[in-house]
Amino acid sequence: MGKKRICYLDLLRIIACFLVLFNHTLGYINCFKYDDSAPFISVLPQLFVGMLIKVNVPLFFMISGTLLLGRDMTLKDTLKKALRFFVILLIFSIAANIVYTGHFYIPGFVRNFASATVDGAGPYWYLYSYIGILLMAVFLRYITMNLTFDQTLYIIVVRLFATGIVPMAILFLNRKMDSNMYIAPEFNPVLMVVDCVFYPVVGYGLDRLLDIRKLGTKGLCALLLVFFGTGILESFLTWYAGASNVFSGFDFVMTTALFLIIKYLLTVREPADALQRAVCAAGRLTFGIYLLDPIIGTLLKPLFYGMVPEGKSLFGVSLLYCAASMVIGGAVTLVWQVMKRGVKA
Repeated sequence: MGKKRICYLDLLRIIACFLVLFNHTLGYINCFKYDDSAPFISVLPQLFVGMLIKVNVPLFFMISGTLLLGRDMTLKDTLKKALRFFVILLIFSIAANIVYTGHFYIPGFVRNFASATVDGAGPYWYLYSYIGILLMAVFLRYITMNLTFDQTLYIIVVRLFATGIVPMAILFLNRKMDSNMYIAPEFNPVLMVVDCVFYPVVGYGLDRLLDIRKLGTKGLCALLLVFFGTGILESFLTWYAGASNVFSGFDFVMTTALFLIIKYLLTVREPADALQRAVCAAGRLTFGIYLLDPIIGTLLKPLFYGMVPEGKSLFGVSLLYCAASMVIGGAVTLVWQVMKRGVKA
């Protein structure tokens, strides 16, 4: 894939980035606030939105997998990159903490930084996972070098049973039998059930080993049916279990379906060059937007939430805030990128 920007991956970055921002708003939290006695059909819309938002980080993991695991790396390369992201994590955790608390207490920061519980820097937990992926990248590359599409499907099917079908059956049985069955924690097929391993490997497999053009219109319709059907199923299971027990076992189905849908739409009929350039230009800004949002949010969220009369929905204003954060964060990131290019020149 070289160094050329890939339009469908940049569009997926933009979607994932927006969903990450929304994940840290009151609008998302309110998706899981409702009267437990309410019928399922009345809470389905808000629960479905909640399920959709949860595909945010898994999409980033899949994008990272197809890009990172598609080329040979040395231990030196991965360690240098891991160190770079550690420095970024440290700097922005300090900045977010200062903005959030109004001061900087070093002993408390050191204690909380290790456990990813720094006040104001909660959204940066993804960087901890990404650094972990980088430290494993050389070894995960051994898997992807020999991975086949059938093996990719095998990984997906095992996860389907391990995190989806079996837990769903246990949920119904526990309710029916008034029991507390659960899957033994000792059952841990890491490649299939640990997100920071599963999504990068499957992202590589589905992106590099599947000829998306062969799906055709019927395949696209099937993916859309799977995407919406899975969202509805997870919404029902969450309603059935109670909003405090959000069911996430099928998140990966929605994530992989959305990944393939976007790839198909932007591959089979490529957008106009101008649109592709615009998408890729915005895609370049998403990491900066993600880094800046906790800082921007501390300053702007009170202003946006103050616009909403008490007792009214926060969904719309959360959407508005996310759009504003992306514009502001994107503008700051663009200025930084231009300045950096100028210094190098």
